[in-house]
Amino acid sequence: MRILIAALGVALLVGCASSPVPSSQADPVPSTRLFAYQAAVDGESFLVVTRDKGFVGAGCNATVSIDGVRAAEVGSGETAKFRVTPGEHIVSVSTCGSGLKERETSIKPGATKKFRISVDSAMSLDLSPTMQ
Repeated sequence: MRILIAALGVALLVGCASSPVPSSQADPVPSTRLFAYQAAVDGESFLVVTRDKGFVGAGCNATVSIDGVRAAEVGSGETAKFRVTPGEHIVSVSTCGSGLKERETSIKPGATKKFRISVDSAMSLDLSPTMQ
């Protein structure tokens, strides 16, 4: 009986982990939660950050920063597009005590780089490059 209860508990936790959503299918972050990198810049490139859908961590928005500047608050299943100058950038994300994840990226003029925010059942936050 204990094994059955333990297995059911693990299955419920796994079912609560976030699942990827392509940026093209995610809801856009409302303009009230976009704080920086929205104005056109010379030779602009784009960073797109999309947060997975899921129950785990959904009660807290993820704070996305670019080069140390708070850029947006992204909710579960949402995506934000930022206009940046070509070159090197640091993208970071934090949420509700799940720590801070940072990634360095180099972006060419006119290019688009995409990142995915995920939270697993242990509330471990991740920021990873994606093609979606």
